[in-house]
Amino acid sequence: MKIFYISLLASTSFITGSAFGQHHDIYIYNWDAFLSERVVEQLLDTYDISLKQQYFSDESIRDEVLLSERRSAFELVIVESVKLKALAKQKLFHNLRDLQDSIAGHLDQRWVEGCGEYGIPYAWGTSGILYRSDKVAEPQSWKALLAPEPENSGKISMYYDPTDLVGAALLMNQFAPFTNNEQELRVAYKTLKEQKPHLESNEYILDYLNHPERLSNINLAYGYSGDTYVLNDLEPESTWAYIVPQEGTTLWLECIAAINNGELSTQSVTAISFLSQPNIAAQNAMDAWFATPSTKAKELTSQEYQNDPELFPSNEVLDRSYLYQQLEPSSLQIRNRIVDSLR
Repeated sequence: MKIFYISLLASTSFITGSAFGQHHDIYIYNWDAFLSERVVEQLLDTYDISLKQQYFSDESIRDEVLLSERRSAFELVIVESVKLKALAKQKLFHNLRDLQDSIAGHLDQRWVEGCGEYGIPYAWGTSGILYRSDKVAEPQSWKALLAPEPENSGKISMYYDPTDLVGAALLMNQFAPFTNNEQELRVAYKTLKEQKPHLESNEYILDYLNHPERLSNINLAYGYSGDTYVLNDLEPESTWAYIVPQEGTTLWLECIAAINNGELSTQSVTAISFLSQPNIAAQNAMDAWFATPSTKAKELTSQEYQNDPELFPSNEVLDRSYLYQQLEPSSLQIRNRIVDSLR
């Protein structure tokens, strides 16, 4: 699922609005509820750059756009690190190494390496189970979603992303979530096939932010760290909670990338640089409530934010977490076929 950071060297980074001489719109393709409106307003006030957002809720749809001529509608995009590196091989993005080097002192090096030279670390987190704590007992296993109790049947949302969906089923069956073993993938498919009749939705739960009547029917969902903040903000009376199941989870890293539609604009660089300033990144992280990979930004956040175990899990949780990995083409093909079959 999801932030921005740090400053360029003084000689190359921040160009004042007056230097541009006119208003500029920068279009970014992003997850919903993944960027602070206050930060967007500050960028406009400071540099006369308006960051226009269009949202995706399915990574496969985003990737279709990036691989088509429709990508020319955007200058910036939020992309998971492994997918970013795969798409970068097709020359879809600008190399951001110079920008990255100038802000590296503010970032945890593992996240810099994770995004590679085509992205700026934006957010990181875990995947797990979202649940209404007033209606559902705290889940302990992925079985709560994948082999649910009768009382929860028909009240479950499962995100049909090939990597995350199949990964959860693999974890429940005590397999590594990024395995390329065909027999293990067959077991995961059987699990997901048996789960299907119990679903209310096969879409990412935050798709229902604008459909509260459907959201009210869901008590359990596949989701990501930080999602409870969005859900409880939408439904003030609700008690959404989040847990990483005992079998383990995956660690995701989202990066900001600049789409290669020709020359990289000064305004795009300025926008990324502004969003990367520690004070701006801290504001953004707290407003959207997701984990920042910027060590300097984290130092500027509240104690409530820093101590949130959903955003910054314990070492015990991290020890049973798997960082996203590149899948073999045959394995990815099988996962895509699994999702197509289930749909």
